[in-house]
Amino acid sequence: MNQLWKKRLLAGFLLLLLVAGSVALWHTGLVRRLSNKDHLVEMLRSAGIKGPLLCIGIQFAQVVIFVIPGEITQFAAGYVFGSWMGFLYSIVGIVLGSAFNFAFARVLGRPTLERLIHRDTLDKVDRALNDAKGKSALFLLFLLPGMPKDAMSYGAGLSNMSLVEFVVVSGLARIPAMLASIVLGSQAYRQNYRAMVITALLVVAAAALCYFYERRRSRRLKP
Repeated sequence: MNQLWKKRLLAGFLLLLLVAGSVALWHTGLVRRLSNKDHLVEMLRSAGIKGPLLCIGIQFAQVVIFVIPGEITQFAAGYVFGSWMGFLYSIVGIVLGSAFNFAFARVLGRPTLERLIHRDTLDKVDRALNDAKGKSALFLLFLLPGMPKDAMSYGAGLSNMSLVEFVVVSGLARIPAMLASIVLGSQAYRQNYRAMVITALLVVAAAALCYFYERRRSRRLKP
């Protein structure tokens, strides 16, 4: 069997595994539970000593199956484990999930990936990485709130960027928003509502600064 057929078989196996896993999670209602803060908090609490591993697995799943809202899973991590341990478990799961997405896309190739992810998202990542400051542009895309970060992880796998470079750039860019969600969860558990308001205001201010910076940068790049 030549290398081309080996690659096609591996791509088919990975695609089947992803689709089967997604369908199983959907039909068992686990996707709905992972999208509900109260259910998720109860799930993590009832796991006992397995809670950290479950938290890592949940963060991995929400990156790979990007219909699961990461803000909720990260909030729950902070609520159950506190700011620092919640951050540790979350960043491990998210980095592993991002690496999986990147490698998955690299094995499958663009034609297959376009059946799973909207072409506009892939084109946006292409434009960012083809820029003279590709890594900086990708960092900014992952930093901005509201961007489809998990889908972009797949798109980055089609670039010339190495896996290590991608994990470092995307991981650092994810930290501010992820840490904010985890800290809010920890503050909610302590019922420190004043601190929650301050944190939320800081997040809004930071998001606004990033948004206006990106608008100015985009205008300067236009011919």
